[in-house]
Amino acid sequence: MSKKITNLANFTPKGALGQMFTQARALNELNEQLSEFLPKTFKSLSLCVVENNIATFVTNNQALAFRAQKQPDILLEALRQIKPLRQIEKVVIKVDLKEC
Repeated sequence: MSKKITNLANFTPKGALGQMFTQARALNELNEQLSEFLPKTFKSLSLCVVENNIATFVTNNQALAFRAQKQPDILLEALRQIKPLRQIEKVVIKVDLKEC
């Protein structure tokens, strides 16, 4: 019988699932750091992908997504305050309409 895991903080799967866990942990940490630099009105944006010098944010608020798309410089300035994100050149905002 396999050992049951009750604390997922120490769970380290192998393969693709392990990579996803690692990426999720890294994004969670970056989001925490980013929250210090984002204006209050942008706090509900969540960084979900960083790839090819493009940062993709997600929110469930369409109005916020519209405002953020019109003010990319604010997001870029916040991203550049965090060392691993200084190379970001573009931001993309996506809306997730699913209920959380």
